[in-house]
Amino acid sequence: MTHKDVLTTGKSAALGFGNMRMPDASKSTLMTDLYLESGYNYFDTAYIYGGSEELLKNVLVTRHKRDSFLLADKMPPWEVKNHRDCDKLLDVQLKRCGVDFFDFYMLHSLDDSREAFIDNADLFAWLRWQKEKGIARHIGFSFHGSTAYLERLLKAHPEVEFVQLQLNYIDKLRGPAGEWQDLALKYNMPIIVMEPVKGGSLATLPPGAEALLKKYAPERSVASWAIQYAATLEGATVMLSGMSDVSQLQDNLNTYKNYLKPLTAQEMALLEQVLDEMSKVANIPCTACKYCHEHCPIGIDIASCFSLYNGVKRGDAMWNRSSMYNTLPEGKRAADCIACEACLAHCPQKIDIVAGLKEVAAVF
Repeated sequence: MTHKDVLTTGKSAALGFGNMRMPDASKSTLMTDLYLESGYNYFDTAYIYGGSEELLKNVLVTRHKRDSFLLADKMPPWEVKNHRDCDKLLDVQLKRCGVDFFDFYMLHSLDDSREAFIDNADLFAWLRWQKEKGIARHIGFSFHGSTAYLERLLKAHPEVEFVQLQLNYIDKLRGPAGEWQDLALKYNMPIIVMEPVKGGSLATLPPGAEALLKKYAPERSVASWAIQYAATLEGATVMLSGMSDVSQLQDNLNTYKNYLKPLTAQEMALLEQVLDEMSKVANIPCTACKYCHEHCPIGIDIASCFSLYNGVKRGDAMWNRSSMYNTLPEGKRAADCIACEACLAHCPQKIDIVAGLKEVAAVF
């Protein structure tokens, strides 16, 4: 897969390797090699994915020829104040990854709260200069804002070559993601799909929802439905899967081999039934991106708290999840939240984290 292939919409999106949730170096090496040997080559990382840039340097960059893979990285606007800061941060990223350029480089997680700063600091001009210098072969942005803001961005910045959107069947069929996809198509903007399994929440469904899928196709994994749905969306060029172990990679490869075609009308109706069943369970829509973690002054393990809570809501044994919750260090649990709200502005899912932690504390 070449640069041109990535930005050309076909019948389905190529399988991309999102390394937000990659495991240790040994397992990551095995996964990286298997992924490349299977004919795929798009790797996605970010400055704020703790240690992921260095991990990719060790398991990918130092072990494979530079022209054998495509590397995407992101600049977090909330970490900079001006172009000089951007230059310094980019230099750090290049060194962490051990490369001289990025195949795809983007402004990270744009939303309405950052609109004024993005405009005033003229960050898109800075992004264009990186392309002119050859440091960024292709430029774009990842997005977590309103539909109106996305249209303003696409109108104002025709120089952008792609947009990275959160598209999965729950966000598209029950949320605003369908509007985002429509805008990308309207402006002929190639889509990099992120969170196709919504942080794993579409891989482990409530018992009633999972039973519907297993009855229809017992041989398939629950996650494969989400992967198939996202990979065959119109306009999608790459579908990033946040695989965290070899079995997940193998399942994705199997999905691409056997189910890479649009869902039938009957299968779409089945997903609607799955969503109706899921709506009966009050999950917290956390994707475990952990963007909020570094902004919590007391270091609460927010993602783990929400994950354990959602597990109980999906039908996991309370004794098991409660035991796991109690292994979290004292002072780092949901009940320790001081309600300072420092985390709220950094959640791409717009979760009321403080209220969610109160609910978790009540359950455990």
